[in-house]
Amino acid sequence: MASIQEGTHLLLDEIPGPLTQDQRTTLRIMSDSSRRLMYLISTILDLSKMESGMMEYRFAPTDLRRVADISVNKIRLLADAKQVRFLVEAPVERHWVRADSARIEQVLDNLLSNALKYSPEGAAVKLHMEPRRDEGLLFVDVTDCGPGIPTEEVPHIFERFYQGRTKTRHVSVGSGLGLALAKKVVEAHGGRIWVESKVGKGTTVRFILCLTKPGILA
Repeated sequence: MASIQEGTHLLLDEIPGPLTQDQRTTLRIMSDSSRRLMYLISTILDLSKMESGMMEYRFAPTDLRRVADISVNKIRLLADAKQVRFLVEAPVERHWVRADSARIEQVLDNLLSNALKYSPEGAAVKLHMEPRRDEGLLFVDVTDCGPGIPTEEVPHIFERFYQGRTKTRHVSVGSGLGLALAKKVVEAHGGRIWVESKVGKGTTVRFILCLTKPGILA
């Protein structure tokens, strides 16, 4: 699969020679499809490792605002194309949590991607971070303006391959693995993740992590 991606990129860069518009369009479809397939394979492998207890986490004091900014910037171009605004609400000071930054970034990537997918053109996706120092916790919310989730579907939303909202018009079918992976990662960090949603009002996915200080792992 990696070879297909590399070969496709070489062709798109016109290394072997010029392309017609139809050829370029076909190659872009191939590139997008191979990228999605690689992501699906990677997610399945990660979930299998987590469920078997073989996943290794590299915990360290992590500035979650920095991680969130990375995730938002990665998806901003797609949001701009859909005319969806990203709103980040967080205090100016840094929020340090004990985390594997790469895995938490993976969680945020999934949540932001889902929120963008289900938000209509011209809407806004909100990422809200609230430290509650008296509780020693950091609350992170990702809210969309999508169709919402029926009450009876909410208990199943973190199940593997569950695609309860894929009947929504103009929304491509996902793998149903992103939220399952997010739940495993957050729980491995000693946190909790849940969904609050109303049909016609949008959805908020909220998770909590334990606050720490720079240089402190415990």
